[in-house]
Amino acid sequence: MAPSLAAESAVLSTPELLEQIMVQLPIRDLLTTAPLVCKSWFSTTRSPTLQRALFFEPDPSASTSARIQNPLLAQLFPLFFSHGTKYHGTDSIMDMPWAQAPDAFRRRDASWRRMLVAQPTLRALGVHYSTSGMIGMSERQGVINDLSLSMGTLYDLAVQLVDDDSTSFRVLWEADRLTLAVSAGGSCTDEFEKNLGEQFRSEGETLVDVPFGEWETHLWD
Repeated sequence: MAPSLAAESAVLSTPELLEQIMVQLPIRDLLTTAPLVCKSWFSTTRSPTLQRALFFEPDPSASTSARIQNPLLAQLFPLFFSHGTKYHGTDSIMDMPWAQAPDAFRRRDASWRRMLVAQPTLRALGVHYSTSGMIGMSERQGVINDLSLSMGTLYDLAVQLVDDDSTSFRVLWEADRLTLAVSAGGSCTDEFEKNLGEQFRSEGETLVDVPFGEWETHLWD
């Protein structure tokens, strides 16, 4: 074996060195391609360092002053990672990139469900729910604490609250938490033109319990 090939083989067969190389890979390649190369590579992707790089485990060394959004989730679920002020409805959910492969997305064991939305992990998820009508607006708020916020939890809650085209949402990225803001418009009928179908719900969906406070009502002037 040529010296260069021998050196390369030695590096790739040393778990610590292989890990240092693999941690530089784009997250999509690290998740979907690297584990298929061989058993050694598969095992290496299960190391604590690479599990943190894959956003499967919290990274205690990450700086809260430079929180990093999960880049793969930001590609697949852009509505949840934007910093704009626009609210998004059922049409926007149906048009997200993963909608082109809904069967893979809906699997109970799909990787995206376990992924953290950011590093360091967010420990709180706020929810602001408002509904408006002819005479005024009512709102209530709640906070889910003591969690490591995964995309599964965030998405499940969004589709539970935004179930028809009278409702829309936006995600506010704050210093120490995310807030899911949901706005429901008033209607004179219980029938809406468009609802989220089952193809947009994960087979692993779980009911997210939000400890809401009391409703507060504000009348229009």
